[in-house]
Amino acid sequence: MAEPLRWLALGYSVPINPSKNRVYVWRKLKEYGAEYFKQGVALLPYTRTSYTKFKYLSGKIRDMGGDASIVEMKFLESADEQEVIYRFRKQELEELNELKKDCAEIMAQLTRQTAMALTELQGDQIKKLIRRYSKARERSHFCGTLAEDVENGIYSMLELLRSGAGDAAAQFFRAMDKAVK
Repeated sequence: MAEPLRWLALGYSVPINPSKNRVYVWRKLKEYGAEYFKQGVALLPYTRTSYTKFKYLSGKIRDMGGDASIVEMKFLESADEQEVIYRFRKQELEELNELKKDCAEIMAQLTRQTAMALTELQGDQIKKLIRRYSKARERSHFCGTLAEDVENGIYSMLELLRSGAGDAAAQFFRAMDKAVK
């Protein structure tokens, strides 16, 4: 039988005013890829990184005049845990599928022209795609195979660029290598 997952829960309350504080907390949790267990209780699979993120955010919440607690938890009912995992996977799949689609679109553009004719817009699109992938990879807890597919797609695109536009490709390779570390 597989080892049960360990979870971190951040229970918090933030004063109603100013509303920008609630928005900040919501955006940070979204950035972390957290899912809500209940109102005011966000979950992440337990890792050193997720603990660090929750610890940082709980400090910010307290600075805002709110309350925050971090607890480790485990599900006693497998069905409850599977529902939470399903929500994480759904979120991750949507983001990774969007990245995969965008990567394919850029790849199609590049194959229709010579890599030497890389436009500034395409260069910006590739940089943004790599940044988005880096963030998605940090949030991906349950969709490793699809994340690898996206990563392979980006590297394939960069290989195509390398064959025609060496300097630009080298910069993108460095950015991608940094993203996957």
